[in-house]
Amino acid sequence: MRTHFHVIVRGAPESIDKYIRELKRLIVRYFRRIGKPESVNNTIRIRADPILDIDELRRKVIYIFRNCTEAGYPYLPENYPWGPGRVFFQTNEPAGIRHRVGDLSYRELCRLFLTRIKLPPEWEYDSKGMLIPYSYIDLNFIYGSVFTSIRQFIAFLSVKKKDLQEMEVADKRRFLEQCDESALQEQAEEDSRKLFGMAVGELSEADRLTLAMHFWHERKTFSIKQLARIVRADASLLKAVLLQKESF
Repeated sequence: MRTHFHVIVRGAPESIDKYIRELKRLIVRYFRRIGKPESVNNTIRIRADPILDIDELRRKVIYIFRNCTEAGYPYLPENYPWGPGRVFFQTNEPAGIRHRVGDLSYRELCRLFLTRIKLPPEWEYDSKGMLIPYSYIDLNFIYGSVFTSIRQFIAFLSVKKKDLQEMEVADKRRFLEQCDESALQEQAEEDSRKLFGMAVGELSEADRLTLAMHFWHERKTFSIKQLARIVRADASLLKAVLLQKESF
């Protein structure tokens, strides 16, 4: 996509926070490196929306894959290097283009991947220096919990266009709300440090719910789902707690 991209990540909240900070740093560094720092001046916004169940995860995997084809990249599942279909179709890759990260010196690794983090030596990358997806994808999770067969993957790939359009509309609406929500997220970080002495990503689930209650009673101008994103809490649990509190 020309204006944005989607990534699905799985991990602890504090790990995801670190990932977002590092991703933003790398994007800024890249544009400075190519001589276009003005392209990212105060314009990079990265948000993390929770995925609440396995069906939503499947839909979003397919949505991301179809985003690429809708944008004009007519790849088959096995041909798009970073698409979910590549998890199932690994046999058509030409021999000789895979390289092991472990064969690089630390200096070469830093220069190629723009990071000082030591990547696992068994990971592989292609001739353009892009990490091969199945190096870092949890294949056991993909096979066992997300898409248990190619048939199931294709079934979700064939989701009705109407449903896909509804997801696109929701995505665009969230993008338009992003500026306001970014401000709320900054406020949440500030309140979290005042109340608990730590960032939102470091809070326990109970403390996140407490922070959500604090927000809800002071600013009833957003939905429960938006509030859940701001404090990074489970939306269904937050809804139950709020309804219980307001029933008294």
